[in-house]
Amino acid sequence: MTTLQRFILASCLIFINSALDAQRNPNIRVGLSFDATEHVVSMEGGGTICTRLGKPLIKLRGGESLRIWLDTRGEVSSTDEYRVQIGPPLLKQEADALIQKFKLIGEAPDSVKTHDGDTWRILLGSFAGVDDADTLLQKLSAGGFDELWVTSEKKAVNAKKSKGGLYGITERYERIALPSDGVLLRPNLETSKIETKGSYRGKIEIYPNAQNRLSVINTLDMESYLRGVVPKEMSSWAFPSLEGLKAQAVAARTYAYANLGKRSKNGFDLLDTPLDQVYGGKDGEQNLTDRAVEETRGLIATMNGRPIQALFMATGGGATVDNTHVFGDGHSYLRGVSNYPEKPQTISFKGIQAPSDDQSWLSLNIARLAAEGLLPADQLSAIRMFADCKPNDLRQYLTFLTKRFRLPAPAPPPQEGVQMYIWMARSLRFDKVIDGIERPLDAAYFLQDVKLPSQDRILAGFLTRLGIVSPSQWRAQKVTNMNALQILAKFWAELEPMDLREGTLLRDGQVRPKGQGPGQFKTGVPLITLEEYPGGYLRMVSGISVQVGDVIKWLNQDGDTRLLVRRLDPDGASYDRYNPTAHWKVEMTESELASALRRRSAVRSLKGIELKHNENGRVIEMIVKDHTGNSHRFTGMRIRDALGLKDNVFRYITIGESPNRKFIFYGRGWGHGVGMDQTGAYGMALEGFSFDQILKHYYKGIAIQAIVN
Repeated sequence: MTTLQRFILASCLIFINSALDAQRNPNIRVGLSFDATEHVVSMEGGGTICTRLGKPLIKLRGGESLRIWLDTRGEVSSTDEYRVQIGPPLLKQEADALIQKFKLIGEAPDSVKTHDGDTWRILLGSFAGVDDADTLLQKLSAGGFDELWVTSEKKAVNAKKSKGGLYGITERYERIALPSDGVLLRPNLETSKIETKGSYRGKIEIYPNAQNRLSVINTLDMESYLRGVVPKEMSSWAFPSLEGLKAQAVAARTYAYANLGKRSKNGFDLLDTPLDQVYGGKDGEQNLTDRAVEETRGLIATMNGRPIQALFMATGGGATVDNTHVFGDGHSYLRGVSNYPEKPQTISFKGIQAPSDDQSWLSLNIARLAAEGLLPADQLSAIRMFADCKPNDLRQYLTFLTKRFRLPAPAPPPQEGVQMYIWMARSLRFDKVIDGIERPLDAAYFLQDVKLPSQDRILAGFLTRLGIVSPSQWRAQKVTNMNALQILAKFWAELEPMDLREGTLLRDGQVRPKGQGPGQFKTGVPLITLEEYPGGYLRMVSGISVQVGDVIKWLNQDGDTRLLVRRLDPDGASYDRYNPTAHWKVEMTESELASALRRRSAVRSLKGIELKHNENGRVIEMIVKDHTGNSHRFTGMRIRDALGLKDNVFRYITIGESPNRKFIFYGRGWGHGVGMDQTGAYGMALEGFSFDQILKHYYKGIAIQAIVN
């Protein structure tokens, strides 16, 4: 092969690879804003304001800004209207049949395709405000339609030419006329900045739209777009697991690719909001999510070779739900699945022999005494703890601390009662800091009806103010070992706070503290192992099996861990327990609840609520009965929207009688419940699942493949 032939072959390969990369990394147009009349812009390293065809107009230096202003002369068209939706989303044939039914009675409804499914919503009427729809709501309700909902829609309006024009206002207040069809931002370096929005890679266009507002459109390649999406949808700070983030990257790429052109009538593909996918531009990018995007470059989830509608939500409340209950269509891959592992992974730690009797005396402070070698393990029992304190035993423990803090050995202890607390305080030099700081009136304030020698009252009041000794302990007739040791431990914590560390246990035995990377920790011998239950209740056990993903706490002592605490997660054992909204509670008065229902539905009074649940506790149908005897039906997302709740997984109780009832809702989850559970993806990743296994758990029967145009 000649040199020329090799050159031609190499050039062809470069061209083919570039073409393939362009196929697998298509451009996407993102709508950043379309309802403002001005934007302040700047460009990284300076740049040029151009016509939308690229002709230079205005040069900007680095750090220099320009205000782009649409002079509308007060002519701004309203774009919002309210319409009544009848029933849930329907398949095309069912929607057409319902439209024909309405036409027979003289009504003219519209069908609108759902954004995220192959179903249609049936809409009737057009109103400027929610209250204006009331007459139609009541008419339809009286006609036997029991599922009605007032929706906010974008109203189609005729374009109106602004009489004022488009201008650029410089920092020197110079006004420069700009082309009526808008401008293009061309930065010298990488990004353009839209004030109040952020910095963006790719191309930024700003132009007047049909509503006499400015549309701001960001055009960039798919992979760069995803760098700004993944951390906004599933931040690596909250969910620092690469495989979970890779699952999110593939889901986000699939959703974007499947929905290219979705909003083409508005001049772009997708919004930068939860209506599509949250997109934060360059400002939102994170190193770990960048890695997740790069390691899944070009990959999407498909069914029969076509990209799926990769819906996802924050947390599914223990299980996801079939799409038929939410968006109406029956995509086979959008089926409800459990968020619970069949067999959770655990890591075991063996501790010293735990007491078998009552442990009401147990606290972290007392456990610290034992872990640090001050308190013999055989003292850890109810019999020993509730026995009267022997002054000489206490002196032995106090001597441990005075040596630790390089203080003189304690004097002989008093022979009885609460004077031992004063003796401990003086041995640790707390009496040296009260002169001029504490006052007799302060002591009287804290120690009402507590009988102590006058020379001890100011010091006692100081100890109560610090929370070391409670008034009830000063009043006690005797001192138990538990009382004395708890107070000794508080003295210790006051002078040397407990170095109790905390992190998430990973499947390889490492621990990841919050906001940090994984690290090793080493357990020593002897090891005290505790379980911490919701509410802070502690139990000492002879060994613990910690579920991967649980939080553990440990006391670091010269590189070894002698005290290990497993925190049992208040949100249970599910994959999606790591979200703050995994469980929630909402309280509403009857009037508040009735007002919420009245806001967007035909409900005008509240008599009772009946719920129909699926096997996973998700409400799939809600019937609201009013005082006129009518029943109002709610399904899908309209259930949570009507009640103002985060999700449809809930039950409720009532307190009191109507009209003064209080409704208390106990629920879990946040979102529509369809598709991939983002928190669950993180939980599965912690358990060792790969990104493709996660995706195939939440989207049934799919394949993972590269984008092919």
